[in-house]
Amino acid sequence: MIAETFTPTELELLARITGTLAGSPAAAELSKPYRELADRARTAMLAEAAGIPAPPVAALLGPRPGEQVWVLHRTDRHEQVTTVYDLESTALADLADHVRGSWDNVCCHEGMPERPPADNAEAVELYYGPDRNARPDESYSLLAAEIVRSRRSRFIPLDFAFPDAAAAEAANRGAVFHTADDDGPQCIEVLGVLTFAYVDARDGVVRISVHVDNADERAVRPDGTVPLTVVVEDTVLRDDSDVLAPHPTVMEELLAGADTGQQAVIYAAAISSGLMWRCPKCQWPNPRAAACCEGPGACRSAPSESGTALALEGPR
Repeated sequence: MIAETFTPTELELLARITGTLAGSPAAAELSKPYRELADRARTAMLAEAAGIPAPPVAALLGPRPGEQVWVLHRTDRHEQVTTVYDLESTALADLADHVRGSWDNVCCHEGMPERPPADNAEAVELYYGPDRNARPDESYSLLAAEIVRSRRSRFIPLDFAFPDAAAAEAANRGAVFHTADDDGPQCIEVLGVLTFAYVDARDGVVRISVHVDNADERAVRPDGTVPLTVVVEDTVLRDDSDVLAPHPTVMEELLAGADTGQQAVIYAAAISSGLMWRCPKCQWPNPRAAACCEGPGACRSAPSESGTALALEGPR
């Protein structure tokens, strides 16, 4: 859209210029839609001058903030590794997995346990020291960062109504397929929403990613969000309408509202009661239904024979 190349202030000036020219002879040469738009701008200017501005019909939404990630940088005498994670806990778990695999380097030192602690934070602190300098040839940093991408401001109708059946059908028929190129994988675009589906060889998964930053205004609610429903087979993973949305289990709600210490107690209780099992290799707590470790590492260990009880995941 041409409007995307102008700032909100410049758009305001263009509207005032249009309203000023509405009564000039040049306006007669405009097409009917353009003359009507110029008249609307002039009417709005006169109402503003009289102190009775017309009610707004649209709101300007600024760019949405960037996504926060956690960057783990780890060095030793053999390598330097930098990895990005969506959660701090996931990054710490991955670092703890590395520490446990290197525990032979420190287990013989005075005051060090023979085996690494099960708690991720404790294992990392024991290995690197509280100031992260206990190992002369090894160190790490874990910092929050923001992914800054190009985003645009946009005007959103305050009387938002999702496209009706006819408009939805037209949008679906107008969907565009973008082939893969050097800038990214293939995707389908409908109403400006990009849905990527591709084979990710690095993680060994078929990845599906949805991007809504450039969604058409017809699909953007006044709060700046795009209503999405994501379904895999018959399982609803996300539903903004909250009609089919999955309800979290009691265990999930407890973990979501707990701090690190409380989470450790919850995990310990769940494991002792058989609701969860801890990976014998990386110590990651997994739901009973998991056939192998779901931790962030690549161990993929199977549960022990003793870990047989109820599943963490109940009916949705």
